[in-house]
Amino acid sequence: MRSKLLLGLLMLSVIVVLGGCSTHPMNHEGMKGHQMDNGGKMDHSAHQAMMQRKDYDRKIQSYQVPDLLLTNNHGQHVSLARLLDTDKPVILNFIYATCTTICPMLSMGYIDLQRELGDQPDKVMMISITIDPEHDTPEVLEAYRQKFHGNSGWTLLTGNRSDIDNVMTSFDAYFGDKMDHQPLNFIRLPDKSKWVRLNGMINGKDFIHEMKMAGVY
Repeated sequence: MRSKLLLGLLMLSVIVVLGGCSTHPMNHEGMKGHQMDNGGKMDHSAHQAMMQRKDYDRKIQSYQVPDLLLTNNHGQHVSLARLLDTDKPVILNFIYATCTTICPMLSMGYIDLQRELGDQPDKVMMISITIDPEHDTPEVLEAYRQKFHGNSGWTLLTGNRSDIDNVMTSFDAYFGDKMDHQPLNFIRLPDKSKWVRLNGMINGKDFIHEMKMAGVY
């Protein structure tokens, strides 16, 4: 008797569960939303794999940098073209302040480089451009720089979405979603028209090595 009762309760439970599922079908949009909800974990898993890599890809590329007016971490409007019109070596990357995987590692590469430069931290111009301008105000970017104890040789830039997308596209680094960003660094070569494109996690010693190879250090 007890066995029949337990079997009956089990069958009733199955019917309730299946009935609940049938009244809430997951259509294509629902599945898409479900994937987006879990996208952070999946994307960050991919980022974790990138962070485990001990090497990086290196290419020489030509880029036409647009002359846009951006805003630095001190709230000053600056021309990107004029900022880059310097005889100093220039290193540039793309980050965003709320990133918890790749961006902190990219930023620590800058800090490692500043340590390598010792008492000449301004010898190299380090530029980080946010890919999340809606959140990353000048105040947020300055707090980000201070969190990493970066010095004056490190400039962080934000702007409106259109201009940021334009800059990213000009460096062939446009990401449709900030979760899809890659660990990219760019070192400008002496002729100012070509850049060394580095894709992968890189530290200060690697930066020094790459700059020596590029003839800018």
